[in-house]
Amino acid sequence: MKATIRILADVERLTSKDDEYDDATIGSMIRHHRHELGKTYNGMAALDATRGGDAHWERAMSLFREAERNYLHGFEVEEKSSEEFSNPLEATGASSTEVTKAVIQQMTPRRVESLINVRSNVGELLRLRGRYEAAAETVASALDMAGMALEDAHDRATSMLMGDAGSVSTVMVDGPGLDEQRNAIVDLLIQMAGIFMSANRFDEAAEAYERALSSHVYFRKWSEGNDGMGQLPNRKTVLPANTSFSTNPPKLDLTVATIIEATIRRNLAHALAQIGQNNLSLEHYAASLAIKRHTLGDSHLEVAHTLMDMGALIGGPMRDFTKALICFKEALYIFRANLEECSRAHDIDVMGENRNAKSSARTFFDNEDAEEINRSVENALKNISLLEAALLKDRDGASTKRRR
Repeated sequence: MKATIRILADVERLTSKDDEYDDATIGSMIRHHRHELGKTYNGMAALDATRGGDAHWERAMSLFREAERNYLHGFEVEEKSSEEFSNPLEATGASSTEVTKAVIQQMTPRRVESLINVRSNVGELLRLRGRYEAAAETVASALDMAGMALEDAHDRATSMLMGDAGSVSTVMVDGPGLDEQRNAIVDLLIQMAGIFMSANRFDEAAEAYERALSSHVYFRKWSEGNDGMGQLPNRKTVLPANTSFSTNPPKLDLTVATIIEATIRRNLAHALAQIGQNNLSLEHYAASLAIKRHTLGDSHLEVAHTLMDMGALIGGPMRDFTKALICFKEALYIFRANLEECSRAHDIDVMGENRNAKSSARTFFDNEDAEEINRSVENALKNISLLEAALLKDRDGASTKRRR
């Protein structure tokens, strides 16, 4: 709160110094202070949001709203009045203003990044409150801004490569780089998919995950062809086209695949399983597993978790108990190996001669990890027991038929 008061006081002082600065300088300085004020409101809102409860939620939404107002201070945007909302609480959302491409071009990249972040935060808060439609609309607006910002950054980078020194500082210093902006688009698509998953709108979730995957692969290829100073794609190919994913899915390339790709594929597989696309779901689980084995190693916990997902799909709707059993048994082996290593690390901390606050904190988190792994072990054992019983029942049934 003290920071907020100090920034507001600075703004008032600037507006009163007409004789010392020209209008352009004053405007620039006020915008900077407003940006800092917006970040303060955003931080206060995030803190309130973590406290839970209706009162804190409403306060967080109001603070997010104030953050956006300060980010947009001095720019021409259209804002809905409170009378235009069917629910008064909607008026405190950060998606009530429309930000055009022209406004994006007037802003510094860092300010645009802050504006996108506050709308993403509001979208997550709305999702947690079960207001999925409003959450999706808010994140969609952030996604639109991120796309416009990337196109604008591409134009600036192109100007820089063509020798326009005036744009160099904007691209290289003031704000996120092209890779960061591309990653922001993928993150927002993943967030959108998460909203649809929470709302049990699995078709839309799968589509959003597909867009996230295709965008991630597209941007990765773009980065591989440009080291920051090389050839950029032409203006019309800055963003991936919204083509039918099912007819042209991104191919798996383990030599360049990332953990982000593995995570998206796993989430996509889960969404596809929810709508009965079992074969396609299994393909993405298998691809995710291959990436994790290649990148993290066969004994990593992420490998075990993906094996558990595959086992549930194969042994559940796909009814292949033998293959599912193989998945669960390998997952169990990995969980137990990690649990043993976790216990060994805990013993070293306990028996160590130089235990300090840092090592004690590490021991605490190791114990938390051990509890989680132990639950995974129990879950794997339960699934193995159920599958072995089902296989035994099938064998007994087949044996009875033969005797008849």
